[in-house]
Amino acid sequence: MMTLKLAFRGLWRHKIRTLITVGAIFTSHCWGLVFLSMNDGGHELMIEMGIRQGRAGHVVVQAKDYQKTQAVELLVTDPEKIRNIVRQKVPKSRVVLRAFGGGLARSANDAVGVMFAGVEPDQEKYVDDLAKKIVRGVYLGADEADIRKAETKEAKRKGDGPKLGPKGLWCARKAGADEPLRRPVVIGVRMAKTLRVGLCEKLVLDVQGMGDKEQAEMRVVGIFKTGTADLDAFTLQAPLKVVQRLMHIGSGVHQVAIFVGSIKLTEATVNAIRGPIEDGSLVVLPWDKAMPEMAEFIWLDEASGFVFMIILYLIVMIGVLNTVLMSVMERTKEFGVMRALGAGPIRIVGLVLAEGLLLGILGVIFGSVLAAYPLYYLETTGIDIAMFTGGEAMEAGGVVMTIMKGKLYLSSTLWACGIIVAMTVCAAIYPAIRAAKVKVLKAIHQA
Repeated sequence: MMTLKLAFRGLWRHKIRTLITVGAIFTSHCWGLVFLSMNDGGHELMIEMGIRQGRAGHVVVQAKDYQKTQAVELLVTDPEKIRNIVRQKVPKSRVVLRAFGGGLARSANDAVGVMFAGVEPDQEKYVDDLAKKIVRGVYLGADEADIRKAETKEAKRKGDGPKLGPKGLWCARKAGADEPLRRPVVIGVRMAKTLRVGLCEKLVLDVQGMGDKEQAEMRVVGIFKTGTADLDAFTLQAPLKVVQRLMHIGSGVHQVAIFVGSIKLTEATVNAIRGPIEDGSLVVLPWDKAMPEMAEFIWLDEASGFVFMIILYLIVMIGVLNTVLMSVMERTKEFGVMRALGAGPIRIVGLVLAEGLLLGILGVIFGSVLAAYPLYYLETTGIDIAMFTGGEAMEAGGVVMTIMKGKLYLSSTLWACGIIVAMTVCAAIYPAIRAAKVKVLKAIHQA
């Protein structure tokens, strides 16, 4: 206790210098916490958006080599068995089945190569952001209330493009007993523009599955806009059973996607289901293995952020070193008197290290208080990226982001606080050793 009291008195002999140093520490700590919040929150948001674009999940189950080859014949042949296992092992998860393929979408006006997905509308609408990005019409499997809302919105719509006919959004409703089978599809705004098709208009999908080449007449029930060029121009979704029939894959699927509450639960989910599912033909993959390009982008971004934090903290360390060293040099006589009165080198070293410790603690306390409101704002409101890009969204790792939100975990906070305190103590080591080595007689007679 006496050591801390002496350390505190030593720091406040030169209040301005100490205040400037503490100010630099808590400002750096504040920015460090904000940066960690944006880094963790931005990456988590990016991952969540990426896995909710209809191509992955927090965890996926696929055929062993499907990730590499995307071959049509590599199937999960009994997806319902997999779904039951997952629901038993991870009760709070949501499991969706998907089949993927490529083909040619054509209308009377044009044609475009597409990547399509067969999905379960009643499950997919809860996990796929694409279902929430419908700007015209409805998503697959919409109920009557949603269809009527879409018809009302279309009636009020102004602008170019084909309007709904007198039958309204008839293609989204179930066909009558005497009507031909309807195959609904949702497409992106760029694809709709290329093919020049509107709601309930026809497009033909040419598909090469496991059998002969097939083609099917589809009806556009919804048009989505994600902001991602590839999704909006070359992606469409149709009901899973329609795609299974077109591709001749029976009840098989290419992917069983599993969604849990957070990416933090991914590892636990993989460990829970891997044993009963993996049998040599199937693999269980976490999101970073299912989306390696995004995982690599995030790893590089985190590495650059780590370098930034190291540089920031090194600057703080240099400032603390200067403050403590100047304090030691000005108190040479004081340390000489302390040595003459019986204080050993260890006592002197402890005193100077205590000064560095106090600087770090004060910086952490004030920096955390200063960062409280920016962290709250980032987590609840976020930063509108369009303000800095002229109204355009930002694309990173294949994901379009319009709002950047932060999220700071307790572990990251403790890590940042611990690093600041540790670096201020380390910065005081050299001054402490210098103080402990003072010559008693020379120090006492120093003016």
